Amino acid sequence: MELRSIHYFVAIAEAGNISAAAVKLGIAQPALTRHIKQLESELNTILFNRFSRGVQLTASGRELLEFANRIVGEIAQAKQEITGLGLKPKGTIVFGASPTISSILIPRIVTDSLKEFPGINLKLMEGRSIRLNDFLLTGVLDMAILTNPLPSYKLHLTPLISEPLCLVGFAGQLPKHAPNSLEDLNGLPLILTPGMLALTTKLEGGKKFKLKVIAEIESIETIRTLVKSGEGITITPASAFYQELERDELKALTIDIKGLRRDLVLASRTDNAHLPTVRELSRIVKAAINSEMGKYAI
Repeated sequence: MELRSIHYFVAIAEAGNISAAAVKLGIAQPALTRHIKQLESELNTILFNRFSRGVQLTASGRELLEFANRIVGEIAQAKQEITGLGLKPKGTIVFGASPTISSILIPRIVTDSLKEFPGINLKLMEGRSIRLNDFLLTGVLDMAILTNPLPSYKLHLTPLISEPLCLVGFAGQLPKHAPNSLEDLNGLPLILTPGMLALTTKLEGGKKFKLKVIAEIESIETIRTLVKSGEGITITPASAFYQELERDELKALTIDIKGLRRDLVLASRTDNAHLPTVRELSRIVKAAINSEMGKYAI
C-alpha cells in the first residue's frame, strides 16, 4: 500500500467526487481512478460506491478512512519535527539545579547553549531538589536536575549519573577504613544537609544506634566552611568538594552502603518534553554531565 495512494484516497473521500479531487491534487482523473482501483484490488474490497454525481464511502471505505487520517496526520507531524531539527531552537527555558550541581555544571551549560543556540533564553533557579520538584509540578520550572526523585506521570525523567557518597573531612577525623555499614558511621561528628539527613535517617530504620549529627545546615557553602575549619565531617558526593579534594585540602572515603548514592535525573514536564528547545538543552546537559562529572560515577 503506497503512501501516495492513501493521500489520493483521503482527498477523494473529502471531496466526494473523483473529478474534483483530481483538480485539487493536480493530476489527471484517469490516473487517480487507476490508483483507487489498485488500492481496492490490494485490499480486496470496494472503497467507494460510484454515482453519476460523485462517490460515497462504503463501510470498508469508512473504516480505511479512520486509519488513513491517522497515518496522514502522523506523517505530517513527523515531517514537521524532522525538518524542524535544522532550525535553531529559541524561547525561554526556566532551569533549576541544586547549589552543588549548579556550581559544577551551570557555567558549562550556559556557555554551550549560548554558543550553539543563542536564541535560547536561559533563566536559572537554585534550590533543594524537593523544592525544584514542586516547582516543576506547578509549572514554575521547565526543566531541572533532581536528586533521587520519585516517579510522576507529570514528569519526563532521564537518568544522568549515579554517584557514590563519601565521608569528607580532614584525614585525622575520618575512619581508617571506608564505611560499609551504618555502624561504621556511628560516633562521627556529622554536618549534614536536610536531604542527606533524611536519607541516612531513612536507612537507620529501627536500629538502636543513632548517628551523631552535630549540625543540620541547608547551605552547602556553610557546610564547606565548617568542614574546612575542622568542626566536623560531612556526607556528600565527591563532586561537591572536587576543588578541595583535588588540592588535597580535604580527604574523602567512599561509603559502600546500599542506598547511599546520589542519582541525578534530568526532569522536564511531560507537556514540553517534545519541544526542540527542551530536546536540545537536554543534549547539552547530558554532555556537560559526562564532561564535568563523569569521573565521579562508579
